[in-house]
Amino acid sequence: MSEEADDDVLLAVARQIEDRFGASLDDLRVTVRSSPAPSFLPSAVVRWYDDLEEAQSLLTSAEDELVEALQRAPAGELDEQVMTLAQRVNTALTIRDGRALTVRHLLEDYPLPAQPAISRAVRRTGPVLSTTPVPRTAAPVSVPVRSRR
Repeated sequence: MSEEADDDVLLAVARQIEDRFGASLDDLRVTVRSSPAPSFLPSAVVRWYDDLEEAQSLLTSAEDELVEALQRAPAGELDEQVMTLAQRVNTALTIRDGRALTVRHLLEDYPLPAQPAISRAVRRTGPVLSTTPVPRTAAPVSVPVRSRR
């Protein structure tokens, strides 16, 4: 994968963040880090974007190591080291893509809060599943109590 394509992922996600909050990513980071009690959405987005940048860095280094190993390998032969590096690239790509999807999920599914966020479980007003009482057909049986003597 080319570095331009990698940068495109970060740029696309950064652009989505900037569109959502109406501020540059750097300004949003400063605001979140300087606020004594930042709201949930901006702080979560900044945290996940930072994780995304870290994952991208790890992916880039894994790809570079794989390319070097492939250049050293004899033509048509892939040894265990090359296969391990290829798996490392695959894992790093999966992590990077998962973090990008998490940022996009946060940007699309959460409204901008006017107050601190409340967890989804607390927002529920009733049971998740509708239930009906169990019909009772017989009166409970009373059991005599034995006294100790």
